[in-house]
This record gives sequence, structure tokens and C-alpha cells, in this order.
Amino acid sequence: MEQLQSDISQLIQSFNESLKKHLPALSVEVEKLISEMITDKNTIENTLDVLLSLTMHGFADDLFIKLLEYYKTINADGALFYWNEYDADED
Repeated sequence: MEQLQSDISQLIQSFNESLKKHLPALSVEVEKLISEMITDKNTIENTLDVLLSLTMHGFADDLFIKLLEYYKTINADGALFYWNEYDADED
């Protein structure tokens, strides 16, 4: 049983390390969307979807909120949907 717990722990740690490797590229993408004032709903929502999934694993909360604050200026209803999804995960 201890070996199984150790194997599961190592698998989770490896998975988390794999997720962390994507953060720099996602940070660049978020900065680009904001700095270039991209208003394409699909592009922004695709990035928000990826970031939201990462927040569920304990990563990228700051990037998600930063992009969400920007998206709120473009589509308040859409941003509210994402905020509610994020907030539901926090509970």
C-alpha cells in the first residue's frame, strides 16, 4: 500500500511539473492579448478556458484574473460567466 501511495504521489508531482512548464508561454499569450488589445471573443475565451483548467490544479490564478479583468472591458457578460466558474471552483 505504501508503494502505491508513493507511486501516486510521484505521478501527481510529475503532472504538476508538466503543467508548470506551460506557464511562461501562457503569460506571453496573455500579455499579447492585452497589449495588442485583441477583441476576438473566441481567441480570448480559448485562452481563458486553458487558464481556468489550470487554476483547478492550483496554477495560473494570476494570469486568469489578469485576462479576465481585460475581457470584462470587452464582454462583461462573458467575463461574469468565467468569474462564476472560477469562483465555484474556489468553494
